[in-house]
Amino acid sequence: MAQQLDDLKRLPAEHYKSPSQFRYFNKTYQWLLWDFHNNNCFSHLQQSGLNYLGPNAQIVFLKYEEPHYLLWWDVHSKGRHLKANLEMHLVAKGTYINETLQFVTKNDINDIRGIRYRGDFEGLKLRGATVIDQDNITDNDQIEQILSRSSKDPGVSAFTKYHYELFNLLRHRLNFTVEFRNARGWAGHLDNSSYRLGFLGIMQRNEADIGASAAYPRLNRFAEFDSLHQGWKFHTAFLFLYTPDLHAQSKKGNFLAPFEKHVWLGSLIILNMVGLVWIVEERVKSYLSKITTSNVEVFKRIGGRFIIPLNIFAAICQQGVDPVPSGASSRVITLTSFLFSLVMYNYYTSSVVGGLLSSTDKGPSTVDEVISSPLRLSFEDIGYYKVKFRENKAPSIVKLLNKKVLPPRDPHDLPVYTNFSSAIPYLKKGGYAFHCEEVDVYPELAKILTDSEICDLRAVSGLLGSALMDWIVHKNSQYTEIFRHIVTQAQEVGLIQRLLRQRRPKKPPCQNLYTVYPVNLSGTLSAFVLLAGSIIISSKILLLEIALKRYSNRLRD
Repeated sequence: MAQQLDDLKRLPAEHYKSPSQFRYFNKTYQWLLWDFHNNNCFSHLQQSGLNYLGPNAQIVFLKYEEPHYLLWWDVHSKGRHLKANLEMHLVAKGTYINETLQFVTKNDINDIRGIRYRGDFEGLKLRGATVIDQDNITDNDQIEQILSRSSKDPGVSAFTKYHYELFNLLRHRLNFTVEFRNARGWAGHLDNSSYRLGFLGIMQRNEADIGASAAYPRLNRFAEFDSLHQGWKFHTAFLFLYTPDLHAQSKKGNFLAPFEKHVWLGSLIILNMVGLVWIVEERVKSYLSKITTSNVEVFKRIGGRFIIPLNIFAAICQQGVDPVPSGASSRVITLTSFLFSLVMYNYYTSSVVGGLLSSTDKGPSTVDEVISSPLRLSFEDIGYYKVKFRENKAPSIVKLLNKKVLPPRDPHDLPVYTNFSSAIPYLKKGGYAFHCEEVDVYPELAKILTDSEICDLRAVSGLLGSALMDWIVHKNSQYTEIFRHIVTQAQEVGLIQRLLRQRRPKKPPCQNLYTVYPVNLSGTLSAFVLLAGSIIISSKILLLEIALKRYSNRLRD
């Protein structure tokens, strides 16, 4: 033991840097530093190279004091990398009396290491980082002015302002100041290298102690960052006003919409099979009638096999058949055709009426339908859209780029990237969709749109994933535990829920019970095509009958 203590006395100062370098001054490790024969333990802790020694340090400094006292001190700092002083709080003072250690003073070390002693940073200036996608935003006062505004600012996401509010809770509770560093975006790499750019790069390299923004949760980020809080759900959507042309484009409400293509095709096949069975049945009955010499004129009275398709068509139209079949099998076929048409007709008409009276699920409901619709698309001018379009090669993204983003636009048209204030007039007149965080635009839309327009407001999500955002610090940060403690306290007393209610307004409610949307020309196009085709066929048959009549008259003459 004496040899080990002698080794401690001769421990070089450089050895004190190793725990700091490998981040061992944390809550996992308990350190006892014994100032044995004045070996300057305390002065070694004040070296400039010991950057990782903060409020989470668990260090007990034992020192001998003349004439015969032993003193235990708890040692920590608010951040040696920020040139903060070492702070010492007396844990115990004792002396040996009759070879027995007697404590003159003794305090609870758990209390000394708690928030009471370590929760005041005394105006220490921390390093901060945030994301404002605007030009020439470098001044700290300018950054705080933008983030503190409750209204929407160009290039600032809604979750950034929410996490700035959380940052203010920490600042006011722990009594520190901050010098912000602005990043134009959240992620990215320099020339396909491993050097990370943007907000995540600043946090990963430990160039900031606290962030006034958040990061999307990805598996590869868990090993690089500590999460302080997950409360904000990132959710974006295409916002647009419904118009009847979108109804037809999304294959809802047009003439053929109540039935899918395979239903129409299946019905046509069934009716052809019924007609075929009816013709065969009449041919067999006619053949049997000739053999039995009874009821010879049955087949002629029915009108021949060419009248059967017309009778089936009449049954489908619920117009009756002429002449009425006399055979039991023919009557069963006729009755079945009537029942089939009745069921199909009732379902068809109820679907059409219900679709016209319904005020929900109108227009495009998926990203693919939005891309295929006639809507002109625009996106909030903020970094994560441009990164996604540049790096994501999914088929839906490629289709979106080729069809909606890359084609040139008229100078007077809505740009591909813009802010919401510029997009409002285009949204109001219809035919345009703007993609952004919904919570940013709902308050403004509630002021501008009428009651009927609010009912026509649609939101289609799915382009960007929806997830709870991570408020992050550097992995094994010396502030992780104390920041988490403050945020947990705020959540317990309801401050987090209050901030979420303020920052996440709901969609304006629709006040109308229902809205009847007129069917436009594109919605009835299939009906007109069917009618035009029927007119052409009937005209050709009429011309053929006239020609045959003239030919028969000429032969008779």
